[in-house]
Amino acid sequence: MTARRIATVLGLLAFALPAFVAAQGLGDAAAREKAKREAAKKAGEAKVFTNEDLAQGRPPGTPAEGAASSSTSSPPEGASPDRVSQESAPEADRRTEEQPYIEALAAAQSQVAQVEARIRELQAKLNPMSTTFIYGDFGGLGGDKVAEEAEVKAELAQAEGELAAARQAVVDATRAHQDLRQGRPTGPPVPR
Repeated sequence: MTARRIATVLGLLAFALPAFVAAQGLGDAAAREKAKREAAKKAGEAKVFTNEDLAQGRPPGTPAEGAASSSTSSPPEGASPDRVSQESAPEADRRTEEQPYIEALAAAQSQVAQVEARIRELQAKLNPMSTTFIYGDFGGLGGDKVAEEAEVKAELAQAEGELAAARQAVVDATRAHQDLRQGRPTGPPVPR
């Protein structure tokens, strides 16, 4: 054999050997996975938990979670029917107390959306690829395009300042709502 043939045979073996070893590795992995699945089948069905199983783990005298909201259930031992109806009253009070905070947050988010829309509109007037580009009206008569561009840039700067203030209002409203939920009410933020 010549050196060239030996090199060719060695080269082919170098490429074929890893593929052969990898194929054996995948076959072994498939066999192990099949054995694992069969062992899992033999282990039996998964345990199904029912409400009765869950009730066994509750402390005595604690009502089931669905019992407090159900109108047909009886009150827990030692509790009067009035007490059960009063338990939902704090939830209603909490929602009533949170409402101004939620409204302030929604108003702040709405303000951000409005200012962002205005900024997009102004930026479109300055964008040569836009259909509303200031200098795009070649057939129009009159108008000082340079002065209009300066006005749009001034409005854009003002709108960017308003956007920063509106975003800060969202942050303030969110923080106030979180403080209320954590028991540190500071009063709902005043819309700007």
